[in-house]
Amino acid sequence: MKCTIVTTVLLGLFLAPALGRFVGQQTGQQVFTGQDVFPGRPVFPGQKYPQNPNLNQQTTIVVGSQILILNSQQHVAVIEKKSTQGSWKTIWNYRTGVSATKVSSEGVCYISTLDRSLVPTFDALPRLAEQSRLQGVKGQPTQDIIYVIKRPILNLQSYGQEIVALCTGLTTYETYEVQGPQYTVNQGSCARLDVLNLVNLFYCRGNNKV
Repeated sequence: MKCTIVTTVLLGLFLAPALGRFVGQQTGQQVFTGQDVFPGRPVFPGQKYPQNPNLNQQTTIVVGSQILILNSQQHVAVIEKKSTQGSWKTIWNYRTGVSATKVSSEGVCYISTLDRSLVPTFDALPRLAEQSRLQGVKGQPTQDIIYVIKRPILNLQSYGQEIVALCTGLTTYETYEVQGPQYTVNQGSCARLDVLNLVNLFYCRGNNKV
């Protein structure tokens, strides 16, 4: 009997770190060797796992007049600016590759493909936003992304609940991205949004070739 108890305990000690790493991979939580996945509640084989309290945790960072909210479970970033000079809100869904932006002063929404090659990665956003918060505005954002209106969108249901909630009741347009130095931006026909001093978003009613 004593031999059986000792063997079981030793087996649990060997399996717990590996199991912790496995559960951490499933939940997205970083787990180090010897660390319990759920602090204060050791994980052993056969034990029922409590719900990870960090699974639905949202990260919020305030950068000047802008608020960044990250949902690690849905892989969605929401950036909102509230200002007397112009309020807007943009949603970047890294899982579906769709972005939507509401410009309150215009009473419109713009839906586009999220350009993953130009916007920061989801994992890098917290660090870059924190750097922007600490350093303040220094020069222009590093990337310009220019979108041009393509057509009105009448049915929002296929874009997901976040975008439905954002754009319902507003005139909504599908937009497409234009790239290259051959395009110029007519400031009078574009809405320009400085997102966290990282990306300039331009939403234009037309594009002009040089």
